[in-house]
Amino acid sequence: MNINIFNINKQKDTIEVATPQLQRSIELASEKGASLWLSTAPNKEHNFVLNKEEFRDAINLRYDWPIKGIPDQCACGQDNDANHCLTCKKGGYVTMRHNVLRNAEAVILKQVCHDVQVEPGLLPLENERLQLSSTSQDRARLDISARGVWGRMERVFFDVRVTHPNTQSNRNLSLPQMYHNQERVRKRKYNERIINVEKATFVPLVFTTSGGMGPECQRFNKRLAELIALKRNESYADVITYIRKKLRFALLKATLVSLRGYRGKYDRNTTVDMSEIDYNLVN
Repeated sequence: MNINIFNINKQKDTIEVATPQLQRSIELASEKGASLWLSTAPNKEHNFVLNKEEFRDAINLRYDWPIKGIPDQCACGQDNDANHCLTCKKGGYVTMRHNVLRNAEAVILKQVCHDVQVEPGLLPLENERLQLSSTSQDRARLDISARGVWGRMERVFFDVRVTHPNTQSNRNLSLPQMYHNQERVRKRKYNERIINVEKATFVPLVFTTSGGMGPECQRFNKRLAELIALKRNESYADVITYIRKKLRFALLKATLVSLRGYRGKYDRNTTVDMSEIDYNLVN
């Protein structure tokens, strides 16, 4: 017992003398599930595998170290580093990261829920009055909807958000503040419309590029693990660990791609239109 207390105090002392940048990195790496990729045995069947370059990049991201081999200048014209790579919208990698997590959550939902839809449309508004902050678009969509999460026929809508904790707007915020702000923005936009028009519930699923989850997202995935464990007579601990691994590797791989993915221009003149190709070619 004395040895454990000594080790804990020693770790606290180490964090206190670390630079603010390293303290932030340690805090992010200490979030629930954020470091599972380090302790998971490689498994190609479940896509739990990284090549040597991906592993090195993941370590550098973990401690906010410089990424070697990436251009000094981004294709968008700005100075390039890891933080810029994870926020630059050129190349579509921010959208790809979002879509990968959305699809991963939808696949897990299908194990125990009914009527799982990706990008479901919301009911059109008909003289309903909403707050100015609520979305009132006629063709508004959310990321996922499903029935059976909280109640047998109760419908739940989900909005997936992936934020980078070291952006200018997040850097000076504590993690609880950052998650609270992200969840509040999504709720102000969708919550009232979902409750009053759809007669359903809304859950914002906030992730960070470092592998953390917001409180609402953690609560939802724990509920999902309970339902799967009950249905399949599995251990809850095993199920929640697998869900966290699945989501962590999906997010990690999509994050790593954005570091070295191509962001330049494509030469359309040398590209053959797919509609003009005759697939029954004879050499």
